[in-house]
Amino acid sequence: MTRIAIIGAGMAGVTLATLLKDKADIIVIEKSRGVSGRLAHRRAAPFGFDHGAAYMTIRDHGFADMLAPYQSSGLLQQWPQHPVRLRSGDKPEPLPPKPDSYAVSGTASALIKAMIADHLPDIDMRLATKAVQITRDSEAAKAANDDKVGWRIVTEDSSAPEDQSDIIADWVISTAPAPQTAALLPRSASFHQQLSDVETDGCFTLMLGFDTALNIGWDAAWGAHDQPLGFISDNRTKPERDQTRTALTIHAGNIWSSRHLTSNYDDVKARMIAALYTHTGINAATATHIGLQRWLYANPSRPLHGSEETPFVMDTSLRLAAAGDWCLGGRIENAYLSGSALARALLPLI
Repeated sequence: MTRIAIIGAGMAGVTLATLLKDKADIIVIEKSRGVSGRLAHRRAAPFGFDHGAAYMTIRDHGFADMLAPYQSSGLLQQWPQHPVRLRSGDKPEPLPPKPDSYAVSGTASALIKAMIADHLPDIDMRLATKAVQITRDSEAAKAANDDKVGWRIVTEDSSAPEDQSDIIADWVISTAPAPQTAALLPRSASFHQQLSDVETDGCFTLMLGFDTALNIGWDAAWGAHDQPLGFISDNRTKPERDQTRTALTIHAGNIWSSRHLTSNYDDVKARMIAALYTHTGINAATATHIGLQRWLYANPSRPLHGSEETPFVMDTSLRLAAAGDWCLGGRIENAYLSGSALARALLPLI
């Protein structure tokens, strides 16, 4: 049976593994200690923050079918109910809620965990394992007299970097962001230049925890891409969250973040806190938890060229491929669309 190594355990990677598991021997390599991808959640007791994607849209029929059981069970529920747009020097402007917008109950990462439990209970999942180098498995190729025998993936345990091991696979698929995929996959791949052409913006994420429930009047607020406030979510308003404390996740605008990626973290934090007070009146001085996360590859500002026709890249000769939301534009649903399209293309080849 063809062995496929999938790098990344987010929506694209889990979708690929689910659709290919009956036709191939799958191994998933994830550098983090847990699964989630962009559906990341951070616990800072007693607070919890969805500090990656705050919500997802469900528009595609295939995506809707895959997630229907989680909607029925209540794991996915419509959110936000009271969105607003921030306006400088004025009250926030109410926006109509979107019926195709959903948040995950409990924690954002619970969806990916549920999908793995339901569809991939026996999958070979290597957590806290970083793929550091991919080379031809020359020994196997020589023995079989076949230069397409497979790939050797050198990995290291992120909790013990001195521990390295090798994984052998016939196909290697990366679902990491385009810049990380370009750095990892061999430059001989026919699509390598396409990876380099993808442009991504970063994002600073400020997390504020308050010991009381703030009455702010909205659950999600949109700002501007070129400002310190791009999007704010009140995690308390999401399903099955702590209702007694406010936990705000504040994403700076992607353009603004990219301009300040090398700035001092304290300066970035101060600018975001000042903007928050100016636009909402929320005073971070009363917060008992303040955290800051820098995402280097948060949003594809220029997705894969020609991605509407082929929302993935693949070299059938070398048995290398890549998929992810960066192929279509930054949304959880786009990660699914890219992964499922690649899986359909791979099935006749394995």
